[in-house]
Amino acid sequence: MFFEVIGKFNGNFLIYKNITRKHSITKYDANMKIVSQTDLEFVPDRTINVDFVAYPDYLFIIYQYQKSGIVYCDAAKIDQDGNKVGEPKQLDTTKIGFFADNKIYSTTFSEDKQKILLYKRHIKNDNITIATKLFDNSLNQIDSSRQYLRYDERREAYSELSVANNGSFLFAKETRKSSWDNASSLDVVVKKQQSEDFVYHNISLEKKFVEEVSIKIDNLNKNFLVNSFYYGTRRGSVEGLFTARIDMEGQRPVKAAFNKFSDSLRIRINSSEQYKFVFDNLSPRNIIIKKNGGFIIVAEDFYTETLNANNAWNRNYWNNMLPYSNYNDYFLSNPYYYGYRPWGSFNRDISTRFYYDDIVIASIDSSLNLVWNDIIHKKQYDVDNDNFLSYSLMNVGGELHFLFIDKDKQKEIISNHSVSPSGEIKRYPTLKSNERGFTFMPKLGKQVGARQMIIPYIYLNRIGFAKVDF
Repeated sequence: MFFEVIGKFNGNFLIYKNITRKHSITKYDANMKIVSQTDLEFVPDRTINVDFVAYPDYLFIIYQYQKSGIVYCDAAKIDQDGNKVGEPKQLDTTKIGFFADNKIYSTTFSEDKQKILLYKRHIKNDNITIATKLFDNSLNQIDSSRQYLRYDERREAYSELSVANNGSFLFAKETRKSSWDNASSLDVVVKKQQSEDFVYHNISLEKKFVEEVSIKIDNLNKNFLVNSFYYGTRRGSVEGLFTARIDMEGQRPVKAAFNKFSDSLRIRINSSEQYKFVFDNLSPRNIIIKKNGGFIIVAEDFYTETLNANNAWNRNYWNNMLPYSNYNDYFLSNPYYYGYRPWGSFNRDISTRFYYDDIVIASIDSSLNLVWNDIIHKKQYDVDNDNFLSYSLMNVGGELHFLFIDKDKQKEIISNHSVSPSGEIKRYPTLKSNERGFTFMPKLGKQVGARQMIIPYIYLNRIGFAKVDF
């Protein structure tokens, strides 16, 4: 089963489900009782990928599927009851070879959801082609582009695309001396709506190194923010946070800053690593923009180990940029965290142990200076299944709530910690059910209102959804 919490519509909640290739949308009332279930018969059984863009009274489902040697990307409008409105619309098609990857298209949208960007990247003969189509909130195409770039997969890496409220989109390009090194050069490529030009911003790293940069768009202050943990030497350890700010209109010079983490923060991290390497497992998860031009960045101490057939544990770092997303798009987006991965989905000859430990929170001001940082301690691990690990973030304006599974006398409860704008961490009473047997999945929860969240759970081998009001 795969599911996604779509959002709240007229007091009800819509949840997409895909069970044995059958697609449907289930409508729940305010008491989380099922009102109706609508089968999406127009969606092919062998759909490759599904994305949703939700508005107050309707939503778009954007899906891609393959027929023969052609991959299609279509979209359909769904009303607040889960019913199709009109006929599906074809957005694009791509002809592929027999052995080619059929996961072609990616979808992202602006913070105000007035711009929807559909893009695809194709690599062939040391070249990468980036093709985009920009749509409005009625799925009318308003712009398109195609860019051909030289590409060396051993030395270069490209980030996912992000789109601003004004229709501009951007991505980052990292360049390293060899495949084993961290990036020594960083470019951010920006294209404005209705412009033919791709503008390159080379950001000086001052002889330092970065890895897996993330982009956040500050639509309120008209800025693009680029963040990454940085290294002092080519194959060294993480020293702190690198941040660059690019003016959305291109009228101000690029500003960059390196904020080194203190030794006191290094000591406080609950890590199995040696003192020098405690920051190396940090993965950026969320970026929350402030009105004054600053922001809060949240990272998690995350790594995996693999157990081969010879029973030897081998370290495998997943320095992936897989942050979550919530209903108002404050955070970086990743479709993986919407979905539920059932047991038994890994190769039986290889076991994977997941570790999700401390949460590190840092506040950066409008001058890109580090104001404060703090840690929420937790220690979680599981084997071949990480659905019940990590955390979900609830933004209630005056506080950021972090919800994650904790164990109390062998009972699983949901811990609720919050951090204030000044960096004060508070621990609230835990969330727990009066009945035994409920296992919650906070990581897959989704904020659906100003002070409301839907969190999935498992009870007696069935998946359900709980509403949490703050």
